[in-house]
Amino acid sequence: MLGEVYVPKGLALETARAVLELEDVYACNVALGCSNGCLYCYGPLSCKKKREEWLQVRMPKDKPVDLVRRQFVKSTLKNQALTDGASKGFFISFFTDPFLPVNRRATEDLLQFLVKQGFTRAATLSKLGISAHLNVRTGMSIVSLDEAFRKQYEPNTLPFKSRIKLLHSASLANDYTWASMEPYPTSAIWKQPIEPLLEELKASEVNLIVFGKWNYDKRARTEQAKQEYADNINVLTDFCKSNNIRLHVKSETLEFVSSVGGKP
Repeated sequence: MLGEVYVPKGLALETARAVLELEDVYACNVALGCSNGCLYCYGPLSCKKKREEWLQVRMPKDKPVDLVRRQFVKSTLKNQALTDGASKGFFISFFTDPFLPVNRRATEDLLQFLVKQGFTRAATLSKLGISAHLNVRTGMSIVSLDEAFRKQYEPNTLPFKSRIKLLHSASLANDYTWASMEPYPTSAIWKQPIEPLLEELKASEVNLIVFGKWNYDKRARTEQAKQEYADNINVLTDFCKSNNIRLHVKSETLEFVSSVGGKP
């Protein structure tokens, strides 16, 4: 049910585990749909919705924090482990931007509840904002520094420089920060060097970079694209090792480049 706790699957589970550094993870979608308008968004396909429907954010019938609280109460009564927050992680949200104006209050209320329940690792991913709460693994989706790219592919989102500044402010507050470089475009989609973005992320003091390929586009399935992703992964690997930044390359991206000579 929308607004309730669930265990993510597939690539969502992979992401949550990588970010939270825990095997036992939960997720909650405080809403369904997103008005950021990203042209590459996987949400509509995953939820079998048209793009126009996806742009209309649907809220749960009750506040997510109330729905989750009820689940916690049931879990406690049944002597289940859901409430053992110290050993579990929590990701908000996979099917919406948690800091859309219509979502921010629900996200903050839920994070506050989780902290009271003893959850020491919660994570968010956004193109708009960060939480006011400490001890949140703050994530920003950043795949370019080119504002022309943002205006074409992510029309209703914060400028990239603003996202970098938010990440840095979270780092200065001693929060764990991470950047999602997914879906990263090939040169056939948008020609750009990867190094300037990495330098900006280094300056913002991110703790983790998650990297993944562009999907559902034939321009990102060519042999040239495969070689480009292999080269970018090599650059990322060396950069992150040199700067003490964790790196997680998505499994499907590694599988895609695996046939390239000298795979990473």
